Amino acid sequence: MESKQFANLFSPITIRGLTIKNRIVSTGHETAMAGEGGISEPMVAYHRARAAGGAGLIIIEVALVHESGVFVRHPIPAYSDDCIPGYRRLAEAVHAEGAAIFGQLFHPGREIIDSLDGSAPVSYAPSPVANERFHVMPAAMSRELIAEVIAGFGDGARRMQRAGLDGVEIVASHGYLPAQFLNPRVNQRDDEYGGDLPGRLRFIREAAADIRARVGDAMVLGLRISADDLSHQGLGDDEVTDALVALDGDGVIDYFSIVAGSSATIAGSLHIVPQMLYEIGYTAPYAAALKARISRPLICTGRINDPRIAEKIVAGGEADLCGMTRAMICDPEMANKAAAGRLDDIRACIGCNQACIGHFLTGYPISCIQHPETGRELTYASRKPAARRRKVLVAG
Repeated sequence: MESKQFANLFSPITIRGLTIKNRIVSTGHETAMAGEGGISEPMVAYHRARAAGGAGLIIIEVALVHESGVFVRHPIPAYSDDCIPGYRRLAEAVHAEGAAIFGQLFHPGREIIDSLDGSAPVSYAPSPVANERFHVMPAAMSRELIAEVIAGFGDGARRMQRAGLDGVEIVASHGYLPAQFLNPRVNQRDDEYGGDLPGRLRFIREAAADIRARVGDAMVLGLRISADDLSHQGLGDDEVTDALVALDGDGVIDYFSIVAGSSATIAGSLHIVPQMLYEIGYTAPYAAALKARISRPLICTGRINDPRIAEKIVAGGEADLCGMTRAMICDPEMANKAAAGRLDDIRACIGCNQACIGHFLTGYPISCIQHPETGRELTYASRKPAARRRKVLVAG
């Protein structure tokens, strides 16, 4: 029986005909579990645990739409049919637990940190404007390459649809390629993909249109974007608002997922996985400001680590769904515990970033200092009571 305390958080929501059972989302995040073959069995077990724990929607980490966008050593290749069997296993596992599942379509543009063979990667962007954080100078994309990448979004979405996923999300957040086209300080083109707002929006619009043409009307299509890059030379909230109002009016994209920050600078990158120095739910005001201007549902993400905070955001109309990713890295059963009123049993994420993003940055599968079973579900997920009760002292 669900707690009346969370009447809004545990109410269903329907997006393009897909009913999601509640407003709790595990948003797309790197797990370092992909491996050479794409989606691995540990990754399937990891996401299944969050679905079994009560999440309404699971969004899988970024998958590359084109080989020019490799940014980690073992990416999920949405540009190849090789990704379909893994996505199918993942979709079946998540659906079996009653959750919906979306995939992320991604090209980093100039935000490159790795390559397939470890050599210095060649990167591409709308214009040859250097990245500050990784010291990357990209080459300007030709019209031919732009067309290939846009087609890659549609092809990747179609592969995810064939695998049984319910939706796809274009990743335009954190200064990645779609945001680079949108940003007039990065996009200095003088052709149809640059200049005024309609020109800078052309890449996103064409990618969205290509996806819709490939998957038809049945599949949900979303856009993840930073409401504010919080960086010098990054996109500001006014620019993002103008862009989303225009996209909302097009009627092609079904929802927007709001975060903050940018990969391009040190200051902006702190908001990709915001640490404990940031206030709980600090991105909600950005979502609320956008909510007043657009009609599509909004997902808000940013240190929402407590179901009471999420309930307040949804009940107050600031957002329609809440990304609670680290909350479920820390406690996969968070949603079920909240629904049952067992709030004191929830292990709350403290934003230490030690075993989640900390593991990823050193090449290890993500985990949590408070829940070490995270990332090791195949080994430790099934715990049986001891055959004989004993008294145990834990010191230290």
